[in-house]
Amino acid sequence: MRLAKRLGLMAVGLLVCGSVANATVLLNDTWADGNRTSTGLPTDSPTLIGQSSGNGSNSVSPGSLNFIVPTNSLKIWEYFTSDNSAPDGNQPHNAVTQLGVGDVLTASVKFKLPQGATATTGKNFRVGLFFDPTDARVQVDTNSDGGGGTSPWADAVGYAVQLPLSTASGTNPLLLEKRTVSNTSLLGSGGAYTAAPTGGTAYSLAANTEYTVQFILSEVSASQLDVTAKILDSTNAVISQLTQSDLGTTFGGTAVPAGLTGNTSIYTKFDQLFLRNSDATQVNSDTVNPNLVFTNYAVDLAPGVPEPASLSLLALGSLMALRRVRRDGGRN
Repeated sequence: MRLAKRLGLMAVGLLVCGSVANATVLLNDTWADGNRTSTGLPTDSPTLIGQSSGNGSNSVSPGSLNFIVPTNSLKIWEYFTSDNSAPDGNQPHNAVTQLGVGDVLTASVKFKLPQGATATTGKNFRVGLFFDPTDARVQVDTNSDGGGGTSPWADAVGYAVQLPLSTASGTNPLLLEKRTVSNTSLLGSGGAYTAAPTGGTAYSLAANTEYTVQFILSEVSASQLDVTAKILDSTNAVISQLTQSDLGTTFGGTAVPAGLTGNTSIYTKFDQLFLRNSDATQVNSDTVNPNLVFTNYAVDLAPGVPEPASLSLLALGSLMALRRVRRDGGRN
C-alpha cells in the first residue's frame, strides 16, 4: 500500500471519527453469589448497610439485595477502585478514581418496588458518589449517617441526587447537590450541600418493574464538571433527566459557600457509591415481604478523547505529510 494512501486514511479518520474509547467497569455487583460480603471487583464489593435493629430487615438472594424498608433511614454503600484491587482500610485510600478532562463517571442503580410505591413528592431516595480525603474507608456495617462514632464522613466530598420513589412524583422531581459544608451526616442533611434548582419530568413508578437511576459526572474542563441524573424504565428509555454544572464557585447557578477544603473547585476523586432512603413513606407498608429490591450497582469510567483542537493538529500534520509525499512522488 502506498504511504500516501495510508497517511490520507489517517488524516480522514482523525478528522471524522476522533478517538473512540471503551468504558472501564469499576463496579458491577449483582449479588450473583447470594451474599453481600464477597470481595472481587468489579463483580463483588462488600455491601455495607446502616439500619436500626428490629426496624425493617435486609436479605440477599442470588441476583438481588432485598429490603423491608425501615420507618427511619436506611444507608447502603459500596467502595470501588480504579484498578479493581480490593479496597483497603488505609489512609490514604488505595486506587482512587481520578477524573481528567473528558472523563465520564457513571453510577447506575437498578431497583424494583415489588408491591408498588405510594404517591409522594418527597425526594427521600438519594444516590451519591463520594471520596473521604482524611479518613480510612468504613468497611463495616454501622447505623450512622456519619460513618461511625467519630463521624469520619464529615469532610467527605462529592455529589448527590435526591428523588421520589413514587406513583406520582410531581413536577421537578430531581434535585442535584454538591457537598460543600462539613456535616456529621453524609447524605441526610441538606445543610451539607449546595443545591441546584430542581427539574426533570414528572414520572410514575409501577410495581414489579425494574428501573435504573443513573448518576453521571462528566469533566468538561479543569473548571467545569457536569452532573446529570437520569431515571430509565425497563426498556432503558429515559423518563426523567436533569443536568447541572459545577463551575467551582457556583453549582447550578447557586453560589458555593465557604466550607469543605477545595469546595470552590470541581471534585474529581471518587471511590464510594452511597445510597440513602430517608423513611418508609414512599414504599408499600408491608412488614413481611420485601418492598424495595436492588438488582445491580454499577460504576463505569469512560476515558476522555483528545480535544477537537488536538485532533485537528494531528490531522493537519498527516495532511502536510501526505502533500509532501505526493510532491516528492515517494512510495513506501
